[in-house]
Amino acid sequence: MARSLAALGPALLAVTALLAIAAVTALACTNEVREPCGGACGPGTECVADRCQAIAETPPPPPEKPGKRKQKRKRRGTRTGGDAAPGDATPDAADDVDGPPEAPPPPFVPIDDSKIPQFSNAEAQTLDLKAGSERLSEAELDRHFAQVTPQIQRCVTTASAYAEIPAGSLKFKLRVLPSGKVESVTLSAPASLRVWGIPSCARRAVFDHRFPDFDGPAMAVSFGVDIQ
Repeated sequence: MARSLAALGPALLAVTALLAIAAVTALACTNEVREPCGGACGPGTECVADRCQAIAETPPPPPEKPGKRKQKRKRRGTRTGGDAAPGDATPDAADDVDGPPEAPPPPFVPIDDSKIPQFSNAEAQTLDLKAGSERLSEAELDRHFAQVTPQIQRCVTTASAYAEIPAGSLKFKLRVLPSGKVESVTLSAPASLRVWGIPSCARRAVFDHRFPDFDGPAMAVSFGVDIQ
């Protein structure tokens, strides 16, 4: 009996080894990677805690606000041949600032200048034999030209609300009476500046200005305003 068991020893060892290999193979087969939720989740879903749930959609970005319009830049004038007068154009750093759309301008109504006499060198003058020979000085005239220039600028600013006003020059000739009142005034300007009531408005501004009185004959004077 002992001899029989001894003879079977190698065979038993071989069987034991085969069983061990089979057990390891079976264990390796059971360690396969499992698909989440057993592959039951369809398109648009995901496996969370062994349960299929719908994938949350990312909300679209909010629409952008419509852009703002830039305010139209308006032209202003400066008096020719002198320092900047009160009310002359200032640096245009703030002219291009974004802002809300401008409201439409009111209906255009031109200024009536039909009763303002046009200046002429040929018009008759009444001489006062008792009058002196005093005249307004160049400095006094320049000071008053600077005072009336802002009124002329407003004429151009008003016109720029209806159309783009190009650069140019407004040239005036006027006769000043000894009382300081303007007797007549004429305006020379390019066709591009003879629009939207600029000539009639500018003539009215000069005609309404009052110069200092002086003891002497009427004076014919001239000056200009540049529109930039």
